[in-house]
Amino acid sequence: MAPELGPGPAAAGADGNSPGDADALTGRAWLATLPGELAAQRRVMAGLVDRCEAWPLVRSLLVGCSLGRGAADALSDIDAALGVDAPRGEAGAGRVGTAEAMVAAALPELGTLVDVLRHRTGPADQHVRRIFAQFADGTQLDLAVVAEAEVEARRRGGGAPDFIPLYQTPAPPGSGEPDARMPAAGSAPRGEPPAAYAVTGEQVREWAFLGWCALIDTDKYLRRDSLWEAHSRLHEARHHIWALWAAAHGALYPWHGLSQVLDHDSGNLPPGIESTVAGLDAADLRRAARASTGILAAVSASAARRHPADLPTAMATYVTCALSRDYWH
Repeated sequence: MAPELGPGPAAAGADGNSPGDADALTGRAWLATLPGELAAQRRVMAGLVDRCEAWPLVRSLLVGCSLGRGAADALSDIDAALGVDAPRGEAGAGRVGTAEAMVAAALPELGTLVDVLRHRTGPADQHVRRIFAQFADGTQLDLAVVAEAEVEARRRGGGAPDFIPLYQTPAPPGSGEPDARMPAAGSAPRGEPPAAYAVTGEQVREWAFLGWCALIDTDKYLRRDSLWEAHSRLHEARHHIWALWAAAHGALYPWHGLSQVLDHDSGNLPPGIESTVAGLDAADLRRAARASTGILAAVSASAARRHPADLPTAMATYVTCALSRDYWH
């Protein structure tokens, strides 16, 4: 998931690697040190650095989590944050939205895309946009787009100890004020987010997309033989199945998932939902994950009939195919 830039993990990763010291490499020099198994991640990060250098609106690009700790492998996603020359909070929403759109437009140049999710995340008093991109070669980008002031505040407070700066530029004069070089905000988000109970097609797409993300992560952890993590992500996928089913059937607070399904009509459950339950066994978890693909597709379609949505069909196809393959044993 995209880094929230809040209190971060311990300064040393699980493998004992430290995120670095004052002499640590950054930017392109750091990218050049990445091992061959991270070539796909390096390609995407280097492409983003190239574009940051051409975008005056962007102040910084940082990467963290397993990549920042030096604990990444070929299956690791790119958890990153893009700092934007914008005021904090809603005052900077237009410029953050512009930067988000610029990144989204550039993604096809970084590799063959399967699908992209863009949505708001983070605390209500901040304006953070998340971009999740799934590439056809398996690479995943999870990018938080936020005002540079938020990034700096977290870094000064020690909230991002494992972040590696890939790109950084000094604050221009009048930072936070409009710049004649910047493109217009255009369709940037405005006003308050909709009430949670006002289910929209966009919300249905988001829940469906997050369900597919959880299932592709289940596949990832099974390939790593990390059964507890696979089990956790399978449970998360099932939560989104419950939320979509609740939305499809008019439950009052569908984002609560299972509890709302049971409160609304305890006898009306997604057909085959019991097949998504598995123990802590690799074969059983893969069986349940495969079963979940069909159920997630079905409940997404049901929710979209009630709340018309642009469902992530490309992502669904990609994840279903990935889970149909056997990589081990």
